[in-house]
Amino acid sequence: MCSSVSAYDTALAAKFDETFSQYTQTFLNNSKMLVDADTVMKMLRDKEPFVLLDIRTPAEMAVVALKTPNRMEIPFDQLFKEENLKKLPAQKPIVIVCHSGNRALQAATALEMLGFKNAKVLYGGIIALAKSDSTRNAPQKQ
Repeated sequence: MCSSVSAYDTALAAKFDETFSQYTQTFLNNSKMLVDADTVMKMLRDKEPFVLLDIRTPAEMAVVALKTPNRMEIPFDQLFKEENLKKLPAQKPIVIVCHSGNRALQAATALEMLGFKNAKVLYGGIIALAKSDSTRNAPQKQ
């Protein structure tokens, strides 16, 4: 144990261990939690009912903004506040977007631990979305 930590929540640590010990590369490669950019673009074109949750910082959102009607913008550092958790849909899939996918994986994992079984991660983040072959066929905001 790290000498700077005198006490910690052992039950929570056990829950983290149970959750994160499953996150091997094989698990991630086969995970239903991950959604690729082409799939998200298809979901947008087909107007599937889902929320595109952008958890990037306001500064990141100011540089590259998502303009889909089904988007929600809640920065990662604000996501777990009660008022923001209440905004998330319980029934529709939530596809979480960040810059590269790393924060989104953390957010989806935590949301799943809280009971949101509908959280997905845009694999590769907004970078992958920008590079997607399907991006040129994206629906336009109306």
